[in-house]
Amino acid sequence: MKRSIDLLLLVIWITVIFFLTGFPGLEAPKIKEFPIDKFYHFLLFFIYGILGLRIMDTGIYFLSGVIIVIVAEVQQKFIPGRDFEILDMVAGVVGLITIYLIKFLKNKK
Repeated sequence: MKRSIDLLLLVIWITVIFFLTGFPGLEAPKIKEFPIDKFYHFLLFFIYGILGLRIMDTGIYFLSGVIIVIVAEVQQKFIPGRDFEILDMVAGVVGLITIYLIKFLKNKK
């Protein structure tokens, strides 16, 4: 039952990722000299990692995470008011790696 709930939460979160990254004209607030949109990409995939690592092994987690990062960014090429940015993908992958390292170091203790 718990695994089913974890899977449902993960699917919902993936839906949220694609909704937010595919919403036309959605812009992050401008904060002087701080790329807040990169933080949002980091946060989206950090949360994906929290949910994904509960039910997936490491290889599947990274593969699926990177695929979602790429697809979510590529879709923005076709959405009015959105732009494809490599640094957004980097921020997403850094989010995936960060939560993995936190979990790995926590389990090592």
